[in-house]
Amino acid sequence: MFKIVSLILLMLFFDGCKQEPEPAKAPQLPMPPSTQLEKFDQNWPPKYCVDDCIDISDLKNQFNINDADQENKKIINRIPFPEKEYKKLSSRGQSAVYGKIALQTKNGRRVVGSNARLYLNPYTSYSKQWFNENYMSGNKMNSADDRLYQYLRFATANDDGNFIFKNIPKGKYYLVGSVMCGRECGFDNIKNIRIVSEISVDIDGTVATSLFRTLDN
Repeated sequence: MFKIVSLILLMLFFDGCKQEPEPAKAPQLPMPPSTQLEKFDQNWPPKYCVDDCIDISDLKNQFNINDADQENKKIINRIPFPEKEYKKLSSRGQSAVYGKIALQTKNGRRVVGSNARLYLNPYTSYSKQWFNENYMSGNKMNSADDRLYQYLRFATANDDGNFIFKNIPKGKYYLVGSVMCGRECGFDNIKNIRIVSEISVDIDGTVATSLFRTLDN
């Protein structure tokens, strides 16, 4: 009798081993530690930006699309959309890009980009031309190819100007954001101040960056 019971238990054991294992759960991308976000407040403005990001605080010819001065700027034709270049880009990754967007006035007052809209624009010959001609030189350009928008990543900052992009593939990007600012920045009317920085994202990495501009008015 004991042998029969043992045999039944042994058969049940091996039968249980044949069951399909439970599917592995996808890893959850952790939010950045709050202490890392707090460092942006403790170390303002970021000293590392001299070497690690594009400081555009000394530029004089920054124009928004609605500025009257734009009428006197020449219009630059965009290069043909490099479809093959864009198709080589990865569509999904495991990296995160987070930080704070803000302005700093001439008298040292900081204005955070509350609820600012931001986007990541992959670094290509197409976006490089836009950066050099439109953002850096202030020239108007003809409309971008509609195919570009499927490669952009969007995010919205919170009330404190903190933002995060998730599931970002490895590569170089232009991080673009804008801050609405009026009398607190010394303007008579509300202006949309655009800020751009070039960043690099590694595989499964986390990039902490501060998107800022110092006003010279």
